[in-house]
Amino acid sequence: MAERQAMHAGEAVAEALHAEGVECIYSVPGSHIHPIYDGISRIKPMRFVTCKMEPNTSLMADAYGRLTGKPGVCLVTAGPGGVNSMAGVAQAYGAASPMVHIGGAVPLKADMEAFHGVDNPAFVNEMFKHITKWSARVERIEDIPEVMAKAFHIARSGRPGPVHVELPRESDESEYVLQQEKVVLPEYKRLPTVVHQPVAADVARFAQRLKAAKSPVIAAGKGVIRQGALAGIIALAEKLQAPVINAQDAIGVIAESHPLFAGYFKTGRSHPACDEAMKNADLVIGIGLRAGTAEMTELNSVTRAPQILIGFDDVQESRYRGDDQRVADPKLFVDALLAELGDFHKPADTALVNRLARVKADTRAKLAALNDANRGNKPIYPGLVMEAMNAVLDDRAVVASDVGLCQMWARQYRNIATPESFMQSGVWNAMSFALPTAIVAKLEYPQRDVVALAGDGAFLMTIGDLPTAAEYGANILMVVHNNSTYGQTYMQQTNIYGHTFGTTFTSPNFAQYAEASGCKGIRVTDAKDLADAMRAGKAATKTQPVLVEVMVSSENNPKL
Repeated sequence: MAERQAMHAGEAVAEALHAEGVECIYSVPGSHIHPIYDGISRIKPMRFVTCKMEPNTSLMADAYGRLTGKPGVCLVTAGPGGVNSMAGVAQAYGAASPMVHIGGAVPLKADMEAFHGVDNPAFVNEMFKHITKWSARVERIEDIPEVMAKAFHIARSGRPGPVHVELPRESDESEYVLQQEKVVLPEYKRLPTVVHQPVAADVARFAQRLKAAKSPVIAAGKGVIRQGALAGIIALAEKLQAPVINAQDAIGVIAESHPLFAGYFKTGRSHPACDEAMKNADLVIGIGLRAGTAEMTELNSVTRAPQILIGFDDVQESRYRGDDQRVADPKLFVDALLAELGDFHKPADTALVNRLARVKADTRAKLAALNDANRGNKPIYPGLVMEAMNAVLDDRAVVASDVGLCQMWARQYRNIATPESFMQSGVWNAMSFALPTAIVAKLEYPQRDVVALAGDGAFLMTIGDLPTAAEYGANILMVVHNNSTYGQTYMQQTNIYGHTFGTTFTSPNFAQYAEASGCKGIRVTDAKDLADAMRAGKAATKTQPVLVEVMVSSENNPKL
């Protein structure tokens, strides 16, 4: 075995990233992380995306984790670098997306008000403790391999999520992290991923209850997506003749075209097919959900039927109560349940399938009728934007929707085939989700059409990385609803107070901005031009990113 060479801290971090098989890093540079850049520069091949806005580094890492199942890695400098990137980290926590967030830090014994610091040198690390599975501040160069291995292990294991590792600079003026002298470190060793195996006795007991149920319903959460249990859920639904409903952040667990698709559940605003499915439910099995969360409160609001919960969590804490609530990896549980059910298969429930089909058809018909009634409107009725998008996109297309009214319109109108058909930020609801997510999706899936859908308010929060899409050849189709309004807050204030304040602004000409950023810009002011604009935009993404700006009205999406 070759003798190991001495290395500085940046090289030790780079060695860890290489050993963990990291393929891409999202970063904004800064003086506190120069040595890490130096170490990474010698790792080949590794894609390194230099972002223009620090919040987008973590948003991109979150997107990478969701799309690949592997930890997304972002790297930012001390102080403002870390704080500016917190939104995407918190979002990854809520979304159960694996992430390793690496930050520089002020020196271990920094003076108060040090460069990029405040009075407490460790304050950034303290902040990250509340939005990560684990937050670590490395204080010795010898600890880097162990800390990095633990970080990746925790990010991947159980319910995946983000971790934070920060490495202090040697001094305010130093070019080194932790210490100047190189040291010989032990060989890096990866730690295995931990998954929660289902208990055989629980599986057998739950299988018997599902066999006995006359009208079972499957409630799927994001754990089904994160752990790759999609095919198993469909097989289970067909065995049990059970409709599949899902939490709002798990849209796509089953295609809308499937006869047992029954939409999302939401207090007071569930998909109409969900309401139909729950009418006769006598047992609901939740898989990939998490006890004690808002999604469970919403599930309880739509049914009083007995429930089984297979929790998507790290440990079975006190939140899980009784014999009907267990923690297990969703895919492992579904696979074990299918094996336990064996040849059992309920007869086709034609009446149920016909009821669901009728409700889904009626819902689509209502949406189409609203579009027809508003086809001549100026500004453009937002439902028509979704109609045009659906017309030009196939089932493989990735659509990342930002936060706000555009998300609500898309949730109703978008044709759902896979989890990528409609990607949304999730429970944290960090605005500026669409653009960074679409950039990552296009870099990972260059052969698929990728659309970023955003309102003008959300897009202005992330617009600095539109040139990044052009720079890295992420030829996305960006669709921006322009109404010079923070639409959702405008609607909420108007509904509550009868007027609005502070929710309008002056938007730029986004099509012109796109052209200045190395992208193609198209502006649409008349609904009759929407279809042609979408087709032209999609065609142009063969060579460059495209932004289609649509001048839309500020009205709320319909309640169905």
